[in-house]
Amino acid sequence: MIDYLAGEPTAVNYIKQRTTERSVAPSLVLFEVYQGEVFKQGPADFAAVDDALEWVTIVDGTANAARSAAELQQTLREEGTPLAARDAFVAGTALALGEPLAVSDADFDIPGITDRLDVDFL
Repeated sequence: MIDYLAGEPTAVNYIKQRTTERSVAPSLVLFEVYQGEVFKQGPADFAAVDDALEWVTIVDGTANAARSAAELQQTLREEGTPLAARDAFVAGTALALGEPLAVSDADFDIPGITDRLDVDFL
């Protein structure tokens, strides 16, 4: 979502090609986007972020998503390629919801992750 808001062509095209599909993100991802507003130069404009991301449904974490994230993190850790806690939570939420994960963050490009969930690397 950060790359989309920054106008990164790959991210913008990815979203444009999927305008009729459901798009979800855990609230943690939205928080990370808002953090960009907090630390940018000039005043934060949270309302502009909300308007630009109205195509995304924000889902709150559930116990199922938390467990899915922890199980994914444990499995990947045992295989020698752990994810950071926040990344595991994002990926685990996608896994729990049966949703694909779209990322441009190299932190997700690890062995074994695509064996467990559908990942689109932008």
